[in-house]
Amino acid sequence: MPRTPEQKAADEALTAAIEQAMRAHFPDDDDPGLLMDYTVIAARGGIDDEGERWASTVSLTRDNNVPSYVQIGLLDTRLTWLRAAIQRADEDDEE
Repeated sequence: MPRTPEQKAADEALTAAIEQAMRAHFPDDDDPGLLMDYTVIAARGGIDDEGERWASTVSLTRDNNVPSYVQIGLLDTRLTWLRAAIQRADEDDEE
């Protein structure tokens, strides 16, 4: 399905924001390379008219065109890194 002009503009803005955030968080990276793919996971929540809480998640990918196997690889790689970082922090706390 073709993307709308609004979707294209939003995707371009998201890509630019990710690149800007990466430069800001890693200013000493002399060779940042080329941003290839990304998956952004977002959560939102609220309270409905009956006072019940609700929550949902969404994933946004570069130009809505990142294959599932690449998304799984990106997420799995990051989860592995995060789990290792948590374990290291726990081990440091035990010392």
